[in-house]
Amino acid sequence: MTYSFALPVVAIAIHNILQRRNDRFAQELLSRLLEERETLTDLSMMDPLTGLYNRRGLQSRLENLPTVENGEHFVLLMDIDHFKAYNDHYGHMMGDQALKRVSAAIRDAVRSRDIVARFGGEEFMVLLTNISLEHARLTAERIRQKVYDLKIPHLFNESVATNVTISIGIAIFEDEDVEGALEKADKALYEAKHMGRNNILLSEELQTA
Repeated sequence: MTYSFALPVVAIAIHNILQRRNDRFAQELLSRLLEERETLTDLSMMDPLTGLYNRRGLQSRLENLPTVENGEHFVLLMDIDHFKAYNDHYGHMMGDQALKRVSAAIRDAVRSRDIVARFGGEEFMVLLTNISLEHARLTAERIRQKVYDLKIPHLFNESVATNVTISIGIAIFEDEDVEGALEKADKALYEAKHMGRNNILLSEELQTA
């Protein structure tokens, strides 16, 4: 009789142990799935070639910008000069390698808190936060010089041999007006290229350029 009473107790104990194990397994599985989902979300915001933010990642960061405290926010829009000619001459595989090296140079030239994104093709955008105009301009010059110092050969045509360079347009980012800042930076970038490329231009300088 003693055994007959003990059996249900043992069965209940075993059931509880298995239940706890199942609960732990379920929790571990849920935790793993959540981590994988976060990883996939992060990957969806990154450009797979360069490791920089893509447009989606950029938009996410723009929604959580720090408030302006010291200085201003500035948009730097930049474009690799004559990159189509580079791809045509060296091929897309070499073009991808050039994009990786240029993107790394850009990232190395800015602060960890600044936002760097591949805006499309050979175009990049940097958002400098809480910085003075002087230091924004110095940062743009540092980017330009670092890209030039990569010494990536660029045979533009049969008679012109140079290195890969970059042109940069700068605009202040005011009143959370992303489109307005990008439009101004784009116009400055266009004029910087028109001036001979491998140049930097501030949007406020357009009238006097």
